[in-house]
Amino acid sequence: MCMGSRLLASAGAVTIAGAAAFALIGSASGGSADDDIRVVAKVLASTPKPVVAEPSPRDSEPVEALHADPDAEDLDAAELILSVPEDPNGWDDVMFTAEWRTVDGTPVQGVVDLQRVDGGTWETVAEIDIGPEGGSTELDVAETSIYRAAYGGSDDVDAAASNHVSVVASDLLPSRVTVTASPTGDDTAEVTATWTTEAGVAVIGDLDLEMKDGDEWETVETVATSADSTATIEVDAATGTEFRFTYAGGERFEEVRSDVGIVLGDDVRSIDVRVCNNSTDIDNLPYGVACHYAPVTVDTFVAAHDYLGNAWWNAMPMGTIVELKGEQAGIYEVAHRVIAPGRGSALGSASNWACGDECDVILQTCQGANTGFTWLRKVD
Repeated sequence: MCMGSRLLASAGAVTIAGAAAFALIGSASGGSADDDIRVVAKVLASTPKPVVAEPSPRDSEPVEALHADPDAEDLDAAELILSVPEDPNGWDDVMFTAEWRTVDGTPVQGVVDLQRVDGGTWETVAEIDIGPEGGSTELDVAETSIYRAAYGGSDDVDAAASNHVSVVASDLLPSRVTVTASPTGDDTAEVTATWTTEAGVAVIGDLDLEMKDGDEWETVETVATSADSTATIEVDAATGTEFRFTYAGGERFEEVRSDVGIVLGDDVRSIDVRVCNNSTDIDNLPYGVACHYAPVTVDTFVAAHDYLGNAWWNAMPMGTIVELKGEQAGIYEVAHRVIAPGRGSALGSASNWACGDECDVILQTCQGANTGFTWLRKVD
């Protein structure tokens, strides 16, 4: 604390001395006393004393959303700005630089964490000591990832997180897009895209909606997913029309295409159901196959991944007839649906989503960063 005070006092003395020298020169050249005062005031105002931030590491925390296009991030509003060289792709060691200021533009000095996206969380990989001229650190980048600078917050300086920067070490990052299409009226349908990383983090960006016309796919419109990972559009489409979403690839994420979403009527839909005893069993299901998740003993849950061809569960209209084959074989109808915010442990106990006597089977699959629960009631 004392050292910080001495440093600040020293910086202030240098500023005043410089201003006084400037004022003396002005007087010697014939300027008035008022002119000298204005010069001193101007010099002092242009060099505000920096704020010194106390050490405050930023803990690991969930990644809320990532932009597909780095240019979409608002750097003008950022207090903490992270940058890398213009084209670091493929470098072994990359220099990360940071600048820091308060909301009113006062420079901030202190140590911030350099964090990298690891699955669905921000993990600290290095520190950047920011001084009067900013700060930097060099990091060995072995794989493509996205980074930010972050500060935990203290009594004098608010918590802060910088813009995101990406470094491509080899391939671009993979992602997943799913599509659901449900009728909203006569020859109209609501088509929803869900775009996430493989760990389920929402991706914000533009996707092309394509409709199948004969053997060809034609672009209908471009939609933008938001921070909840989804984008929804209403289009003219009859029952049976097929849609998909595509992304051509960019600076962070590689090219990706969704499975096909069909505008579903109330006709019979079939689901092949197996038994699974853990999350690994679910991860290894074939495309389009579901499983009865045996460890959950409250009600009967049939689970599957949306990115393995099961996103359409969340688009079936109420009353749709569903035939389960294998485990829990029988004829059912869709009785209710809930799209719950969050996934995994964020959802809490399965009893939160149980249906009791109101249904016989619950279909559970992700909807991007969220989870869909579709209740099935057995038809006698």
